[in-house]
Amino acid sequence: MSLGLFIQLLVNALTIGSIYILMVLGLDIILRGTKILNFAHGQLYMLGAYVLFLFFQTLHLNFALSLVLSGASLALIGALSYLGIFAVLSRRFTVSTTFSYILLLSAMASVGLMMILQQGTLLVFGTQERGIQSPLPQIIDVFNVRISLMRLIIIFLSLLICICLYLLMYKTTFGKILRAVSYDPEAVTLQGINTSWVFVSCFALGSALAGLAGGIIAPLFSVTPSMGQNIIFMSFLVLLVGGIGSYRGTIAGGLLVGLLLSFGFQFMGGIAELFVFMLVIIILVFRPGGLLGEAAE
Repeated sequence: MSLGLFIQLLVNALTIGSIYILMVLGLDIILRGTKILNFAHGQLYMLGAYVLFLFFQTLHLNFALSLVLSGASLALIGALSYLGIFAVLSRRFTVSTTFSYILLLSAMASVGLMMILQQGTLLVFGTQERGIQSPLPQIIDVFNVRISLMRLIIIFLSLLICICLYLLMYKTTFGKILRAVSYDPEAVTLQGINTSWVFVSCFALGSALAGLAGGIIAPLFSVTPSMGQNIIFMSFLVLLVGGIGSYRGTIAGGLLVGLLLSFGFQFMGGIAELFVFMLVIIILVFRPGGLLGEAAE
């Protein structure tokens, strides 16, 4: 394998991995903060791409502004979805309701949300594929290797979002409250904090990350109503690889899966996805909590 091919595959792996990282960080925040296994996360990702298409391609706004608006729009959609569906459902739960029952009903509700968002998108945008003109179509030459500038920008933006999320979660009072609720919401309630709005914030933040992931990747691939279905399953696998509740594990899992898919597709075609499944099985056997996570008791 030549150096040029290796660099190109590495850039592709980092691009894919960075999108998975954003997706899984959003999934993890929602799961830990609200105890909701959100199967509609892929549709939120898809909506993020469509919202970016609307602002950037149709209204001709600046790409950076369109991306910010995409994340903000999905945060609003996530908050409204939680208030309209999951908050209503949570009122049925009592102190004696088991966690498994809560998780099951919430997952079923998220499947309903997934269908609503999917069909709503089809009604509004139709089945036609949409293309977004790359804001940075330039190709740069590094050591005689031609690399798409847009892919490098995607990696940079994803890294920047991860850094901002880390600072939010670990260096602010708001982040400490979110993490505290994920561990013991009852204790947080006793401190006089309205956990209901914390749950809304968790769902909104996780949805915003999915929207940003969809918006960032939209200039590289066509925007279709089915793009959310194609990413959600692999995102769950990345979550299992890295470990639920582990920020570093999510990053490691996303990068590892990105490397497997990029290099695997180059040399073995579609069978590369089989190696991801094998990796998940091996990790679950020897590290049930994921690479850097802890197994739930």
